[in-house]
Amino acid sequence: MRSKHPLKWLLLGSMVAVPAGYWAFSSTHSSTTAVYAQQIAEARTSRLDLDSQAMIASADQLSRAFREVSKTVKPAVVSIKNLVNVRVGRRLPRGFEDLFGGAVDQGGDEGETRQLQNGLGSGVIIRPDGYILTNNHVVRDATALEVVLSDDRKFEAKVIGTDERTDLAVLKITASGLVAAPLGDSSKMEVGDWVIAVGSPFGLAQTVTAGIISATERTNQGITLYDNFIQTDAAINPGNSGGPLINLRGEVIGINTAIASRSGGYNGIGFAVPSNQANRVVGDIIAKGQVTRGYIGIEIPEGLESSKGVLVDGVVKNAPAQKAGIQPGDVITAVNGRPVNSRSTVFRAIGEAVPGSSVRVSLTREDGSTREVAVQIAELDERKQKEEFGRLLANYGVIAKDLSYSMMKELGMKPGEGVEIWKIRPDGVFGRLPLGIAVKSVNGKTVASPDDFYNAIQKGMDARSIRMVVRALDQDGGVSEGVVRIL
Repeated sequence: MRSKHPLKWLLLGSMVAVPAGYWAFSSTHSSTTAVYAQQIAEARTSRLDLDSQAMIASADQLSRAFREVSKTVKPAVVSIKNLVNVRVGRRLPRGFEDLFGGAVDQGGDEGETRQLQNGLGSGVIIRPDGYILTNNHVVRDATALEVVLSDDRKFEAKVIGTDERTDLAVLKITASGLVAAPLGDSSKMEVGDWVIAVGSPFGLAQTVTAGIISATERTNQGITLYDNFIQTDAAINPGNSGGPLINLRGEVIGINTAIASRSGGYNGIGFAVPSNQANRVVGDIIAKGQVTRGYIGIEIPEGLESSKGVLVDGVVKNAPAQKAGIQPGDVITAVNGRPVNSRSTVFRAIGEAVPGSSVRVSLTREDGSTREVAVQIAELDERKQKEEFGRLLANYGVIAKDLSYSMMKELGMKPGEGVEIWKIRPDGVFGRLPLGIAVKSVNGKTVASPDDFYNAIQKGMDARSIRMVVRALDQDGGVSEGVVRIL
């Protein structure tokens, strides 16, 4: 039977190999060399120096700080098991029974539902009455969540709210008198500061690692829409997600979220959501179950940022940005006087603004002229957006939008000459259509807007005939146009 702990067996193998090599070495070199005698003398002298060095006292103080912080925080750190219900059929392929412990009853026609562990992460208790902060991806798609405390007590957890834009989630367990870790001020952390990560890497609960802050305000990592991470070299591995990053005062200054790795394991680069960002998210979720964010209605593509600003690729009709005069093709250079050079920086600045307030947006136009406009902040309604997207995908199997600035430039088109295919339902009639193409007409009717497109598609579905004239970039980078038959 294979070991469930390959890392342990690897370690034991290394321990056995070392003495074997030592004995081989000893039998070959039986006499002490002059070089080795010199090394022994130096070692004894250095040992005496170390015992009297003030630096050792300082190192001992640091070690003690690590110990005390670990003892303080560990009771507040939990393991989180993501459980899903799986329907087990009556007949399984040979060999698959082992996945379920060989105990699957294959006698019934409909099988049975089993609860299996889909993933394992970490979390941190932030209030003594059972509120827990973790990552959204730790709890995503779970049918049940089990929280395991530091003393191995187990609780079923309820999701109070999640936030995809920061990859954070707040859970609640029915318990009292718990140890809570305080949220510190992440803005006070500087590169070089010591930090401690606590979590359950590879399921090893209550694991403590240490490192330093390697960088702050890391953006453009493609992890979340609001990328703004603390980078650390404290060892973070799968299973650490959602666990705390702690300063030497025992305060949570980050929530460990992701790693940069070629192997899937620790490579010395980890990312944590800053506590100041998490604090606002937690407050909104506990108070009302969701996060209140500002919105102005602009589209910013990924990968087109530069030190000169951020390109506006599209503007939502009748949204605050359009009312303020922002146009597709404008480059945003600053928000409220603060320079911006990334998609996440702009969205974060807008999202953190209070609905009803206004922000100053500095722009550079295509002709090189500059201006500053005041934009009234609206409230982002993500639930309404998701419901609308879901309705469109359910009814049509596709979501179209106005042509973006970058697509018009690529394909040589003008506003109103077509629509852009943005999302597709894989199992729908448009499932084989690639994203990022422009549709000029449907069944001979020009589509100048998404509404035109949906109306034409509905008529085509009713008639069981949909032919579209599309334009896209070909493999050689040229522009191609042709007719695509959907039905």
